[in-house]
Amino acid sequence: MGLLAMCGALLMTISAAVPAHAAKPAKRVVALEWEYVEDLLATGVRPVGAADLRGMKEWTAVSAPSGITDVGTRQEPSLERIAALKPDLIVATRFRTTRNLRQLKRIAPVLRLDAYPRGGKDAQYKAMLTGIRKIAARTGKRSRADAVIRDLDRTYATLRKDLRRAGRDGSRVAMASGGGTIGSPAVRMFTGNSLTAGVLRRLGLRNGWPTAKSPFGFSTVGLEGLVRVKPGWLVFAYPSRYASVVREWQSQSTWKSLDVVKQNRVRTIPGNTWPYGGPLSTKILAQRLAGALTR
Repeated sequence: MGLLAMCGALLMTISAAVPAHAAKPAKRVVALEWEYVEDLLATGVRPVGAADLRGMKEWTAVSAPSGITDVGTRQEPSLERIAALKPDLIVATRFRTTRNLRQLKRIAPVLRLDAYPRGGKDAQYKAMLTGIRKIAARTGKRSRADAVIRDLDRTYATLRKDLRRAGRDGSRVAMASGGGTIGSPAVRMFTGNSLTAGVLRRLGLRNGWPTAKSPFGFSTVGLEGLVRVKPGWLVFAYPSRYASVVREWQSQSTWKSLDVVKQNRVRTIPGNTWPYGGPLSTKILAQRLAGALTR
């Protein structure tokens, strides 16, 4: 074999070994989870489609621009709507793509990410960082993702100074988010392996909910369950639909007997503080948690 033929064969071998997506960044991306919509927007990519944009508007503080096609619910997105968009990448979370993965792969390559991995106290926080980095790798936006993460780290540094000046450094904080239904009221308390707990640690704070870990990073409890909140602070984030439930709780003796209530250490933050998001929602979460303790 001549030298020219050998070089050609080598180039063909290398090309076959490199995934197709490595040579050409994805441009038409459909995101089936709000966190991944955030990641794309944060790195300068507007997805062509996303799941449940109305819900995203209600539950998160990150605004999605107009022109994105809603492809249905996060639980059961419309395969027909996704296919009509002719995406070159679909980004989805692992636990929601057990039944429709084969059909999604027929439409476009699928990047499945695990937002809720098993592991220790920082597992879900690290998964958030992994998510934006892997998406950025597929869209050619690695440097933008690195800049977003650096900005988040600078935010923590600033907020830690604010908390120290206010004498809140090292405080114990339990965060509660709206859960359950109006007929069966409950809240989600964030466990030690949650993204929220990871934010608290980076703010120099401690988690005030005693459960070390759970599959999705929270325990669902009723009013009586709040007696497990450790002495410190309780921060509530709930949308307006839960306001009547909270008012009802506040009228009951169980609520009034809570240590955080007796010490006037219950604070509220806006209900669209999304504790399962990417770096944008995580930054907002950090700012609002720190603000609740320092205002």
